[in-house]
Amino acid sequence: MPSLLLAIMTSALSPRLGAALYPSAARPQPAARAGRLCAAEAAAPVRVEVCMNKYCKKRGSAATLELLQQLADGRDDVLVEVADMSHTEHGCFDECTMGPNVRIGGDGPRTDSAPFGAGKVVNGIKGEDAAQGLLDTALKE
Repeated sequence: MPSLLLAIMTSALSPRLGAALYPSAARPQPAARAGRLCAAEAAAPVRVEVCMNKYCKKRGSAATLELLQQLADGRDDVLVEVADMSHTEHGCFDECTMGPNVRIGGDGPRTDSAPFGAGKVVNGIKGEDAAQGLLDTALKE
């Protein structure tokens, strides 16, 4: 027991020293085998965020949000929500002239789009066909 405590303390203070002295104590254990997803990763829904800032709203983002919510109703694989970009300078995805803008696969509220955060911003999503196509694309990726 004392050697285990020493291994933990040594690896916490100096990971290289801990790994050299006690390789099995310092080695991280994988959550799942390579090529397999953890249950939490497999069950995570695709996040679809709709910009509701004033320029996207003028271009119809409220209708786009409603359509996407209707299409995703009752599904566990899609999460449709209003994009929270309040931490940015303009409060949006900064692609206002091409709205309504929707981000697929983002990291969630108060995160930036590429290159700073995950996700892809898609422009000009209007109408049921465009909304359905967006969801189909999002679920394939």
